[in-house]
Amino acid sequence: MKFRKDRDILRLSSGALLLIIACGIMLGFTPDYSYFGIGFALLLMGIVAIVAIVVAAITPEEYLIQDERSAKVEEKAGYHAFCSLLLMMALLQAIGCIWGLNFNFKDVVPDLFIVGIWSWIMLRWYYNRRGDAR
Repeated sequence: MKFRKDRDILRLSSGALLLIIACGIMLGFTPDYSYFGIGFALLLMGIVAIVAIVVAAITPEEYLIQDERSAKVEEKAGYHAFCSLLLMMALLQAIGCIWGLNFNFKDVVPDLFIVGIWSWIMLRWYYNRRGDAR
């Protein structure tokens, strides 16, 4: 198994190690673990980043280059996911105005973010299966 050691892999791995070191500093030198949640999140982000970097370093570089068709599929899926997200926000605003619902968009934004990501994933899968990305 051959690992790539180019500049990008080394830069990303040093960033992941910095996240883990920041976690150690935060958990080791703060009294009574007042920042335990932030330190644990930094540790989790560092571990996930290292796993992703190792997977990226193992795969050959020519596998990471997108061809024209896959780039068009992702672009089209992104445009349509963004348009569906805007439509969903407009519908929520219209429903809130018509029926007098007093909801704050701060409460709805995380759910809309998750719906937007899932719609992008599903549209990308659909356009990839359909075969043409005009």
